[in-house]
Order: sequence, then C-alpha cells, then structure tokens
Amino acid sequence: MTPKVSMRQALEDPNLLGALMPGPSWATWRALLIASRGEPLNAAELALFTARTGRTVAPTQPTSEMAFIAGRRSGKTVAAACYSVYLAALCDHRQALTVGEHAVLLFLAQSQRTAKVAFQYACGLFETTPLLRQLVVNRTADTIELAGGVDLEIRPASFRGLRGVTAVGVIADELGYWYSDDSANPDIEVLAAVRPALATTGGPLLMVSSPYARRGELWEVYRQHYGPDGDPDILVAHGASREFNETLPQVVVDRALARDHARFSAEYLAQFRSDVETFIAIETVRACVDTCVRERKPERYASYVAFIDPAGGSGGDSMTLAIAHMDGKTVYLDCLREIRPPLFACGGG
Repeated sequence: MTPKVSMRQALEDPNLLGALMPGPSWATWRALLIASRGEPLNAAELALFTARTGRTVAPTQPTSEMAFIAGRRSGKTVAAACYSVYLAALCDHRQALTVGEHAVLLFLAQSQRTAKVAFQYACGLFETTPLLRQLVVNRTADTIELAGGVDLEIRPASFRGLRGVTAVGVIADELGYWYSDDSANPDIEVLAAVRPALATTGGPLLMVSSPYARRGELWEVYRQHYGPDGDPDILVAHGASREFNETLPQVVVDRALARDHARFSAEYLAQFRSDVETFIAIETVRACVDTCVRERKPERYASYVAFIDPAGGSGGDSMTLAIAHMDGKTVYLDCLREIRPPLFACGGG
C-alpha cells in the first residue's frame, strides 16, 4: 500500500477529504486518523490523541487494527467513511495485486442497512468532490468501482461469505451489537474470516461502534489494548459523544440519561453495560481465574464430577465439558473444554 498523499494532506484539502470533516469540532477525529497512519502529530493533536487513547506516544507507522469506541452522534461513522475513501482512492495497491485483480474495501455490519450508512457517506464524497468523482468507473446500490482496481462494497457480516477476497481495508460498523458467542455467526468468526483477506495488501481493520455488553470482540479489544499497555499496532480510542463532538447539545444527553441511565450511559457516555450480563459479572469471574492454567493436576483423594453439555444440533452452539472438585466449601473448576461449531460426526461401520 503506497499513499498518493498523506492523511494530513487529504484531510486539509477540501478537494479531497477536507469537506467531510472541517472545522474545530472534527479536530479529535482528524488527529486519530492522522495518528492511525503513523504520521507525526503536533502538540495540540497529541493532546487530543492522548485524551481519547490513554497513550502519550502516537504510532510511528500505520496501525493494522483500530477500534473507535464512541457514543452516538459522535461522528465515528463519518470518520470511518473518510478512512475508507482514503484507503480505496488515495492509496496505490497495484504492487499487491495481480494483473486484472480487483481488491475490495469492505463495509460490514450486522445488517445491510447499518453498513450502508458509512457507505453512503463515502458515496457522498465521490459525488461532490470532482477529483474523486473522476475515479469512479461504476456504482450500484452496494458497490463503487474505482479505476485503481479497488471496489468499495457492502457485504453481510457472515464468516461463510467473506472468504476468498483480497481486501485493502475492512470497516466493521457497530461491532458491539454484532452477534456474540451464542450465535451461529459470532463476531469472533467474522473477524477471523476477514483478517486473512487483509494479509496480501497489509490493509487495516477498523472497528467502529458504540459500546454494549462487556463481552464479544469489541469488549475484548478494549480490555486488552486500550491505554499505554496495549499493543502499539492496535489503536483503541474511547470516549463519550460530546468528547468527540462538542456540537451535540448537552441537554440531549441529560434528557436521555434521565429517561434511562443504564441504556443511555452506553449510547452517549460510551460505557460498557453491566446490566445486560447474565448471572455473574465478568469481573467477578475473572477474579476467580488463575491465568495461564489450562487444567489442574488430579488430587489423589479428591472426588471429581464431570458435566457434558452436548451441542443441540442446530449448528450454532458448542459442545462443552467441565470437571470440578470440592475442597471444604471451595469448588475448583479443574478443566474446561469447548468444541465450537461446525461439528463433524464420526462415521461408523
């Protein structure tokens, strides 16, 4: 991937991306997009970057994955659209493609309708910017074909339908609301399917969402990589709606919180919800877990019990096994195994 112009130049030029994110209210998003490409930040931009990422050192090279976790009306979908147009139209991918090969810039979401929001912003840039409009070869309801060999394309977030493509970038929109591990099409499998599609071009995965429950891929990337101890190659930005977009009226936020504080704390304050967890809070579970222990050695005088929960045959649930024992009043879970679908039956004869 060879940039034709820097991200900074593209965002400052109204004939490129500048028309979509102009003025001081977009300063945080501009700083994050510039940082994601490993381009230097000035002092003011670094302060904005630090406030939203918890990191005092900005990337010095393009990051392979980003998660923008922000409240509603924060501008995150517009930022994702800007990034998609930059990757598809303002970077040269020909060295990574064979003659005649077309790569894709994928817009994914739980539904086609959600994925179409960022896609429509991208369409707007191509339609209203003469320099970008010249690159468009063809457009349909779900695809923009560009002269440089890249198609911007909406696809369903289905791990079965995302194999065999070469991608220059992937926008995973509203990832926090994708189906999780109780589904036949969980978020972890969808992302596992698209990451290899990015290997040829070295393109990035951009996860954009308001937060929801403290589970799933969005929660895991936030838990593991937000702040100074996260992987430098994975950039996580987090903040409330007004911390990204100061033009959102405070009264809108206040009224929503007064109506339903738990729900709208996620929607506007970007707080992962604990009230939608099942049975036991995730922090309680983690406090009882010894890290780096796959299974415990058997105790000679302990009495063990095992429980197997077979898959139901729907193709969407896992088969699990647990082995435990009790010592006094303390129960120890000694071994836990999971086999995820698809499951294959053994033939007999």
